[in-house]
Order: sequence, then C-alpha cells, then structure tokens
Amino acid sequence: MEREESVATTARKRPGTQPEINEYRRLKLMEATIALLAEKGVAGATVRAITAAAGTSHGLIGHYYASKDELLVAALDHLFNTVARDVAQQVEKAGDDPVVRLKAVPRAMFSSQVFTETSRSAFLALWHEVRFNTAVRDANRQLYVGYRNRSLHHFREAARKLGTEIDAEGAATGLIALIDGLWLELSIGAGATTRQKAVALCHDYIDHQLGIAASRSRQQER
Repeated sequence: MEREESVATTARKRPGTQPEINEYRRLKLMEATIALLAEKGVAGATVRAITAAAGTSHGLIGHYYASKDELLVAALDHLFNTVARDVAQQVEKAGDDPVVRLKAVPRAMFSSQVFTETSRSAFLALWHEVRFNTAVRDANRQLYVGYRNRSLHHFREAARKLGTEIDAEGAATGLIALIDGLWLELSIGAGATTRQKAVALCHDYIDHQLGIAASRSRQQER
C-alpha cells in the first residue's frame, strides 16, 4: 500500500523568533482545523476542539483569527494551496511537453500524495459549508479562479504545441468539473470507479478536446 502524506502532519523546525512562533501557531491551528474537518465535519470542528488539537489555549486563538469563519477560510486556503503546490511539482517533473504536462494534472490530482483521506474528507466538509457560509463561499470562488486559470493555461499550451484550435475555456471548465466530480465519487465511496480509472477518464477527455487519436495517445503515454 502506498503511504499517504497528510496535509496536517507536515514536519517542520521548531520556531525561534516571535514572527516564526506566530506563523508556527497559525499553521498548527490551520492543520488542526483541517484534521478535525476531515474527521468530524464543520460541526465537530469547534474552537475548543481545534485549540486542543493544536496544543494552544482557547484564548490564544483570538490573537490569530478574529472568528471561526476566518479560521475556516484560512484552512481552506492552506488546503487548496497545498494541493495546488503538490500538483505543480508533479507537473514540473513531467517535463517540457505541454500535452504531457496537461495529462500530469489529473495524474497528480489522484495521486497518493494529493488524494489523501484527510484532504478529500476536509474538502467535502468545506464544500458543504460553501452553501451556507458567505466567507467560505467567497474564498472558494477566488481560489477557483486560480485553479481554472492554471487548467486554461495548460490547454492553451497543449493546443499551441499541436497546432490546433480548441475552445480552451470550455475544455478547462470541463476538465475541472470531471476531476471534481470524480473526487466526489471516490470520496463518498460510491465504488463505481478507482483512482486509476479516474485518471484514464480524464486523459480520454483531454485527448478528445485536443483531437488526439487513441493510438497516438497510447504512444505518448509510454
């Protein structure tokens, strides 16, 4: 079994200066929030439970976050950007070919490094909160813009390399919808697919959008 790295268990040096201590405590609070969201949902991620998990006093949290909503937004931002960073690193390792880099995105999104039990469960809790919490909804909308722009860039570069014209905006939106939908299906344990099948479905979608024949696609995957 592949070892999963949790967002909430990042190793780090003990801080020394006051700014480092402040950043360390903020990070501990965000990670504790993410872990509790994954385990117990928003209702179970109380301020008292978060501070206990982070090893800080109940009164100290107000020094860093004005409200629980502000902490939820910080946790969403941290989780989203951690995933984006890990995906970007895997895309960089894929090389310079824009088509290969585009196909590295879904492979990274469903990798054991990114698609952990903690990350997918925490996202489920936060996506549910989006419906009712304006602050979390606004933060999610802003983060989505960056997510969409990265996908759009990859499709444009791939189409340019192939010398073909595509609806890059539509293709980018569709890929995100497919990835998010498959994340949801796998997260709720519907049992209709696997991570490997999810990646294959995304690759088939990319091939279709770029007009790549199946035989040519298989050669590129080797």
